Amino acid sequence: MIKRIKPLIFITCLCIASTYGQSYSSSFEEGIFEAYKKDSIQYNFFESMFAIDSLASNSTILTYQEMVTSLIKTFPERESKEKKEQKRVKLIYDRLHDTFFKKYNLNAYFNNLFEDGTYNCVTASALYAYVFDELNIPYHVKETPSHVFLIAYPKTYKIYLETTVPGEYGFIIPKEDEVKKIIDELISYKLITEEEVVAKGGFMKFYEDFYYGNEFIDKSALIGMQYYNQGLSYLDTEEDDKAINSLNKAKVFFSSPLIKPIVKSIMFDRVNHLEFNTLEDIEYLLELIAIANYPDDYSLGNVESSLYKIIEHDDNDKEFIEAAIEKFKTIQNEKVRNTALEFLYEYLAKQAGTDENLDEALKYSNYILELNPNSKMAQKIIEYVCFKKVALSAFNIEALKEFEENCKTYPFLKENKRYYIALSHLYGSISLNSFKNKDIEVGHKYLQKLEEVLDHNEVLNEVSKMLLSELYVKAGNYYYYKDQYQPAYDIYSKGLSYLPNDSDLTKRAQWSKEEL
Repeated sequence: MIKRIKPLIFITCLCIASTYGQSYSSSFEEGIFEAYKKDSIQYNFFESMFAIDSLASNSTILTYQEMVTSLIKTFPERESKEKKEQKRVKLIYDRLHDTFFKKYNLNAYFNNLFEDGTYNCVTASALYAYVFDELNIPYHVKETPSHVFLIAYPKTYKIYLETTVPGEYGFIIPKEDEVKKIIDELISYKLITEEEVVAKGGFMKFYEDFYYGNEFIDKSALIGMQYYNQGLSYLDTEEDDKAINSLNKAKVFFSSPLIKPIVKSIMFDRVNHLEFNTLEDIEYLLELIAIANYPDDYSLGNVESSLYKIIEHDDNDKEFIEAAIEKFKTIQNEKVRNTALEFLYEYLAKQAGTDENLDEALKYSNYILELNPNSKMAQKIIEYVCFKKVALSAFNIEALKEFEENCKTYPFLKENKRYYIALSHLYGSISLNSFKNKDIEVGHKYLQKLEEVLDHNEVLNEVSKMLLSELYVKAGNYYYYKDQYQPAYDIYSKGLSYLPNDSDLTKRAQWSKEEL
């Protein structure tokens, strides 16, 4: 029987967590999985049913297979007539049941059949499937939400084989008047409900759809069903890691729609307890993101609540967060991926800016803009970095060139008032140093640039008064001491237009005027 699951509480707030890689109990088991992944058609079904047994060995499996083969050799040859072939199938059914099936147990696995005769619908169906393949008897494996069984000769005789209910209805070729009893029995076993029967249009229609409908599963699903049952057993004992591992193994063979929500439920429940200070925790988070449905299971805000744990943990340094970023780059959902990356890059950019690692702050901000060209935070950090670089510079030509390049790269810098303040200090300092070094042509060039900024932008009150005073005194003095009093007076006067109360400029403007 396939285990029914308890009602699951789906935790919709996402605090995502780490996936611990799929592990195997033995090299034999791992080999079975690798072989199936390479070729899901030509694989050893009988051997694969033992993968779940951590103690399985090739020699033991061969012994069990020989037991079955010996019994198969006792079966009569295929009959050409319908009734005789039906009797032959019944004979095969009975002999297998009498030989191997001793005690029903929900938690049985394929190896238990041969060890002590314990079985359930999954392992019993697997044995019948193997024998029918050996005898070339056509069959379908049928699945219900909590049960699995076989239909032999599904296109002709439609022989229903109930592997876990020996007796009157264990082997069934029902007549119409018996169908009602069969359906009632299934209801009593709680394999179906009366509501489902009514919804289908009555017991006859339900019977046909239930047993002989077009839907059937591949026998390989029986391998996965063992892991599915094992996963639910671990879930009952609150061994969550083992439950997830078994359910993930089940998915390789068994594409049940129930597996994903069960795994999500476990992971949502566990994620709240993770500290996010290891890459394993990050990987767990990524697997949950991979299987969860955005935005139904979680919102971007919920994703960020997990990311906060990463940046707030004292153990997590820059190198760890950069390693986490590389992991997050593998997220398939673009919106979720970009949100996570932007969040972490933003944190690193802020930290770098705070520590005045300006080049790193700029690097991380560039990554943010690649993800989100309209990021206001990235723009603020870039503004801070670029203007901070000016403030810490030597205010020379090289600093000006770097600032101009940054402004080309980040045009939004020009929309900030500090752009003109920075230019004023750069132009003013370059001009002053040029006059000091007698490079008058360069001094005048940048003096004119400074005046263009000051005359057309309201930044005068933000520019250093000391710089302006020293610059206009130095520039005017160059001409004054060459007895060129008119240009000297003009320069002093221009300086006074910016600094009307500057005593030095006032005095020198008066002296030069008196010499005219």
